[in-house]
Amino acid sequence: MYDTIVIGAGLAGLMAAIGRAERGEKVMVLAKGHGTTHWTTGCLDLFAEVDDPIAGIIQLTDQRPHHPYALVGLTMIEQGVARFRAICEAAGYPMVGNFNRNLLLPTALGALRPTAFAPATMINGDARQLRDGRPTLIASFGVLRDFFPPLIAANLRAQGIAAEAALLALPPTGRQHDFSPVILARMFDQPDFRARVGEQLAAFVRKGGYARIGMPAILGLKHPTEVVRDLQNRAGALIFEIPTLPTSVAGMRLYHILENALLSLGGRMQLGGFVQRGEPLKETLVAVFSEAAAREQRHTARRWVLATGGILGGGIRATPEGHLRETALDLPLQTPDSRSGWFAARFLAEQGHPVFQSGVRVDRSLRPLDASGRLVYENVMVAGSALAGFDPVREGCLEGVAIATGWAAGQQ
Repeated sequence: MYDTIVIGAGLAGLMAAIGRAERGEKVMVLAKGHGTTHWTTGCLDLFAEVDDPIAGIIQLTDQRPHHPYALVGLTMIEQGVARFRAICEAAGYPMVGNFNRNLLLPTALGALRPTAFAPATMINGDARQLRDGRPTLIASFGVLRDFFPPLIAANLRAQGIAAEAALLALPPTGRQHDFSPVILARMFDQPDFRARVGEQLAAFVRKGGYARIGMPAILGLKHPTEVVRDLQNRAGALIFEIPTLPTSVAGMRLYHILENALLSLGGRMQLGGFVQRGEPLKETLVAVFSEAAAREQRHTARRWVLATGGILGGGIRATPEGHLRETALDLPLQTPDSRSGWFAARFLAEQGHPVFQSGVRVDRSLRPLDASGRLVYENVMVAGSALAGFDPVREGCLEGVAIATGWAAGQQ
């Protein structure tokens, strides 16, 4: 029997599992697949609605006492982020930024997106640096779809940034089929490939006098910091990565870093196990059942952390009857009263859509509650986007809530 089984392999689940493993527990992460790391930016959004994340969080928690940030408290938020950054630093992939001022980093459309912490490979793209008047080059390969340098550069110019665009020639690879971000990232891990790309970048710098070069976040899967340093030396200009559309190489890096940290502590990962139901005994969850090839597989533990995500992550689904259901343990959900209240009248409504605040209501120990406020399970905690009371995308706090509540679940 495990001391703790964490259901879900996203940021919240992995941080919870690491926290429990560091306390000497026997821990397993059980998940149907990878978490949302693989389709997010690879940055750490704490609170994007204001320039100062911590000041915004303090005001937010005063106004909304049931927000996940309010439940865990400011100290736990800071401790969780600090531990997350320490793990990344130890892996040679520092997350740079601070709690008091959001960075402004370019997106794959050339918009500027606020985030509290970003990989060191992206930090030279902060708009406050890009607006110094020195020219910036946005460069990529024509074979990489959904990343178009002329569009990015045009939108950056509209925001006061001196940006130009270039398409690089792909060095011979012997491949004839599709080039995904992951395939190109693996190529950048190869010194010979980098050398040929570096020659092209250096030629553009000599001709255009560019101070910085923005490239898609595909600059290495295993050794991105080394790749960026090498390209900077070859090009004679600062290099920064710009997040791509999924699959997110930057997000995959974070996943592998946290996975390796857990495994080094003796934790176990079991992917491909979609948890379908639990086995309760009064207010205790005794076991869960996951899909297997020909039958259900039963898993037992003393303690559980549910971190399967919200609607966007697949932890909450709509039924044909028009109801929302938590998919793993069928926990009670806090949702709009009727299906007609799921969405605002306008698609881009400023206040967002109520359905995305749906989730599991919990107490201050993150244990699930029913509609009347009674405890459902005394040995289950809920973390991340499965929690009720916040809209992670609109509020720009997806990673922050995941890390803070995951870490809190790892310390309870």
